[in-house]
Amino acid sequence: MTKPKSAKLELTEHEGMLLALLAREEPATAYQLYRIFEDSPVSSINTSKGQLYPAIRRLRERGLVAATKVAGDGRKAEDLRVTREGLAAVQKWVREIGAAHVVLDNPLRTRMLSLDLLTRAERMEWVARAKALVRAKQASVDEYLQSVSIPYQQSAYQGITETLRVEMEWLDELLYVIVGDE
Repeated sequence: MTKPKSAKLELTEHEGMLLALLAREEPATAYQLYRIFEDSPVSSINTSKGQLYPAIRRLRERGLVAATKVAGDGRKAEDLRVTREGLAAVQKWVREIGAAHVVLDNPLRTRMLSLDLLTRAERMEWVARAKALVRAKQASVDEYLQSVSIPYQQSAYQGITETLRVEMEWLDELLYVIVGDE
C-alpha cells in the first residue's frame, strides 16, 4: 500500500536534520553522514548508527533519497542523493515550525527540579559539574566552528553562544539559591 503524498513528506526531527545535511553534502555515503553527525557538538543529533542507517533506509523506501553504488568499493558503499520529493520534504520540514520548537527540552532543567533529593553539598557539586559541562560545550562549539563551513554558520554560532551564556547565568542564580538554603 502506497502512502499518500502528504504523509511521504512528513519528517521527524531526526529525518529532517539528516535529509537537510544530505542536501548540503550530496553525494555522500551513509558513513560520511555518520561522521559529520558524530563530529557535531549539537547534542540533539543522535549519532548512533542504530538510528542513522535505519533512518536512511526509511527515507529511501519513501523515495526521498536515491542511492547509487560507489564504483570499486568492496564494502558496497552507496552515494546518497536527495530526490526531488526529498527536497520538497526537507523544504517543508524547514518551513514548518511550531510552539514545540521554541522551548526545547533541557535535561539540566529537568534534573534541577529534583535537586531537593540531594544534600546541600551534592546540589552545589551538581551545579559546579553543570557549569563545567557548559564551559566544555562552548569550547567544543568554538572548535567546531573553525572546522566547518555551513550556511548561516555565524548566526547559528551566536544563537548557541547566547544560549550557553544564559544557561551559565541560570546556573549561577541556582547556586546562589542553594547557598542561601540552610
